[in-house]
Amino acid sequence: MPLLSVRMRASLKGKHVSGAERIVSEEDIPSTLCELLKRPGEHDFLKLTLERLEEVEEIAFDLSISSHKFKSVEEGREFALKELVRSGVPEWVAKKGIELLSKGANPKGGNMRGAVLLDVETGDRLEPDPGRGIRTVRVDWKDRSAVREVLLRRGFTDRTLDALAIALKNIHCGVLAELCWSDDPDYLTGYVSSRELGYVRITPLKEEGDHLGGRVYFIRRERVGELIRCLERRAVLISLSP
Repeated sequence: MPLLSVRMRASLKGKHVSGAERIVSEEDIPSTLCELLKRPGEHDFLKLTLERLEEVEEIAFDLSISSHKFKSVEEGREFALKELVRSGVPEWVAKKGIELLSKGANPKGGNMRGAVLLDVETGDRLEPDPGRGIRTVRVDWKDRSAVREVLLRRGFTDRTLDALAIALKNIHCGVLAELCWSDDPDYLTGYVSSRELGYVRITPLKEEGDHLGGRVYFIRRERVGELIRCLERRAVLISLSP
């Protein structure tokens, strides 16, 4: 049965406020569109993209999930730093990634739409457009409702459902480690993910009211072209079991 990628992006006064993606069959398009149209909060622009997929790769949900709470942002970020180092990122490169998100990764100021690509050896930024970054798209769960039920039973939220899918595809495509926290001023939890550590949720990684956030992908320079094509073009469905 043919599958389609359905992507939604909404903004308010030029600032991104919501985004989501599904990979679904044709018969599920109407209900999916209704779901995504209801998702954004206040917005003045919304774009829906439907794309027929020629090929979809299936991978397994094979990452552990852990959660860690700290008394302060400083403690949370210190723990994130140690986890990145445990994943094979040199300490000074990991510190640079944390600093980029804390100060705003867009060279022109503020947040980026996509992720920073940081060379794990030199600390150089490798994304072709530093203002846009690289976006991980064309990814979803094979049985989204089943995975959602599992995560909700463990006390997680829909945010975890979507972020975990992105983390899994990133690792599959060759990202060595990822650092992320949201640009939502009211959401203070972020994560570090890698093949070695799994998906590690950390609270807090920023102060309440802070609008800065984003993603940093720690990668190897020699694979940057292949990795970008995988993140942005390859369609991936994630199953609960191999």
